[in-house]
Amino acid sequence: MNFVIELETNNYEIMKKLFSIILFSTLLFNVNAQKLSVAVLDFDTRNYDLVDANQIIQKSIVDLIRIDKYEVVDKYDIEYISQRDSVNLRGCFSKICLADIGKRLKCDYILTGSLDQLGLLVSYTFRLFDVSTGRFLNSASNLFLDIPEQSIAMTELTINTLFGIPNDEETMRKLTVSEEYESMLNNPDTKAINNTGPRLGYTVITGQNAKILTSSDPGGFDYWAPSMFSFGFQFEQVFINSGDFQALIEAIPMVAGIEYGRIVPSVSALMGMRNSRTGWEFAIGPNVTGSALAEGYVNENDVFLRPGDNGYDPSGQNIIERIDSRGDFKLSSGLMIAIGKTFKSGKMNFPLNFFAIPPAKGNSWRIGISTGFNIIQKKVRPIVN
Repeated sequence: MNFVIELETNNYEIMKKLFSIILFSTLLFNVNAQKLSVAVLDFDTRNYDLVDANQIIQKSIVDLIRIDKYEVVDKYDIEYISQRDSVNLRGCFSKICLADIGKRLKCDYILTGSLDQLGLLVSYTFRLFDVSTGRFLNSASNLFLDIPEQSIAMTELTINTLFGIPNDEETMRKLTVSEEYESMLNNPDTKAINNTGPRLGYTVITGQNAKILTSSDPGGFDYWAPSMFSFGFQFEQVFINSGDFQALIEAIPMVAGIEYGRIVPSVSALMGMRNSRTGWEFAIGPNVTGSALAEGYVNENDVFLRPGDNGYDPSGQNIIERIDSRGDFKLSSGLMIAIGKTFKSGKMNFPLNFFAIPPAKGNSWRIGISTGFNIIQKKVRPIVN
């Protein structure tokens, strides 16, 4: 009997201790689960008045709620304390002022900061103030391009930096590097950009035309190779959007054959797209080339005969038109297909493209490479002292 009573007593003590442990763990969990509070008061924009401080405040509140690390003090509670204590909470940036306001709001932290113009750049500096210690707990600063239309995106990037959240590298690069590929991020008020500059190309001709170009026979051009350099100018317009690809149209007039003492004019009108992240591009469009052409036929001796040549008899012959140094200047058309990449160095663009023009008739392709340079002229907002 005594053994049974003692056993029941021991079980009661065990259950009592177990209950105490569970209760203590629950209370401890609730204490740890309670979030610390943070208030967003004001941001100093006196050195950069192109941005509305209220927009920065509201975006910061939204981002703090998104991060879900702190309990954000409601803006209406802040307004109530301001009216109740007759205290102007705007313009409070010093540690003494922040500590005083923080105690009135009974919050743990205060988020504040400043926006400052530094030449062609803008500094976004955000700080987290610890009310209990009267010190700044953490700070983050980013240098952005002077694009006030992107202040919301810049605020989010700086908030992420402050709390150790990784930023999108492409977005960060577009808003911090002035020579990045163009997009709506770094050109928010621009619909199109004009890129103009000189072009240099080298074209190789294949098939039957290659033989005619290098032939010294009558009608041949006596070139040292079935190829020629070309020089010209590029007129390009890029249409900006927020996606990864930009639409483009361009016209490229060129002159070739100068090294052979000839002038072979051409013009290409292309439309295509360019990747705003990598600079890779693709375009397609008509090409019109002027050259010496003649009609005639090839006889059994593989000689091209034109009207008026000795032995010319078109009866039963396949009359064709082909390049001929004795012919008349005419225009011919083809389809140009181009692919390449635009490289950037500072403010300079260096396009490098490979192109091909398949033959409309026959077997003579034109294949080549083209490069050049251009500078994008951007309007710079005047700095107000």
